Amino acid sequence: AFGTPPERTRLSDATLTRLRPTPPLDGAEAEDGRLASEAGAFDVGLCRGDHFSYWRPHIDKVSVPEYEHSALLYLGHHGADFDGGRLTFFDPDADAVVLPEAGLLVSFPSGPPSLHAVERVSRGARFALTMWFTTAPPDPSSPLDSAHAALLEWASRAADAEDPSPSPSPSVSSSLS
Repeated sequence: AFGTPPERTRLSDATLTRLRPTPPLDGAEAEDGRLASEAGAFDVGLCRGDHFSYWRPHIDKVSVPEYEHSALLYLGHHGADFDGGRLTFFDPDADAVVLPEAGLLVSFPSGPPSLHAVERVSRGARFALTMWFTTAPPDPSSPLDSAHAALLEWASRAADAEDPSPSPSPSVSSSLS
C-alpha cells in the first residue's frame, strides 16, 4: 500500500467507531466530556486531554507517530442510517468529500498530505471499522488487551490468505453490495 511492500506492513491499531450526535459543549463540560459521554458519543481527544475532536481537521500521524496508513471501512449508509459524518480531505486546490456507504473502503497516508476531518454526525449513528497500519516492528513491552490481540490475529490470518500477486490499489473501493 502506498509504495510499501505488503509483507512489511502490519496492523498498528483498529477500532470499531460509532459516531453519534453530540450536544453542544461549553465551559467545564467541554473539558471533561461528561455530556458527550452521557449522549453515547465519544471524543477520544477529550479523554486524552488534547482537545481532539473528529470534526476538527487533523492528521492521524500527529496523534500517533507510528501510523503510516489509515483506512476506514464504512458499515452504514449516509442518509439512511445517519446524517453528517462525511469525510473531507482538505487540499489547497480542491477539497475531496467522501460520502459514507456500507462496504466502502477508504485508505490514505496517515501523514501530512492527508489533512482531514469528519463532519459532525447530526442524526443516527455512523459505524466504521477504522484501521491504522505501520511498518514499524511491534513493541514487545506493550501488552495487548484480548480483543486487540484477537483482531490482530484475525487480520494476520486474513492477510496470509490473500493472493500475494500485485494488483492496482485504488484509494477508495467498494467491497460489499
